[in-house]
Amino acid sequence: MVGALATLVVCQLIGEIVVHGLHLPVPGPVLGLLLLVGWFALRGGPSKEMAGTADGILSNLSLLFVPAAVGIVQHGQRFMTQGTAIVLALFGSSVLTIAVTAYAFLWADRRFGGKAPASTTESAGPDPFDTDTDVGNAGGKA
Repeated sequence: MVGALATLVVCQLIGEIVVHGLHLPVPGPVLGLLLLVGWFALRGGPSKEMAGTADGILSNLSLLFVPAAVGIVQHGQRFMTQGTAIVLALFGSSVLTIAVTAYAFLWADRRFGGKAPASTTESAGPDPFDTDTDVGNAGGKA
């Protein structure tokens, strides 16, 4: 577990050093994550130790919300006066993010999604996610 945590921290540190050294407009941890993904690609995936450590971190992820709750308590007066605007901004930005992500996915699917060769599609059965055909309407009869 210590080795896996050290790998995570070293990747983040390298990301921070590169971002600050080259003045990149990307957070250091994001670049560190890309380095970690590249490392996994070279090694054929994460080790069992890394997978176990990641599972442990993810199972305790809710602890990261404690600072947000403390911030809400500390800034209670601000929420009393500007709470409606804050909630509307959070809700609006969340809806906008979901919509942009959906449209980006649809664009990428149309642009790069291509159909599989007929032999692969026939052997695997009908694609349950294929929205171009009506699977339940066999023979084209309504």
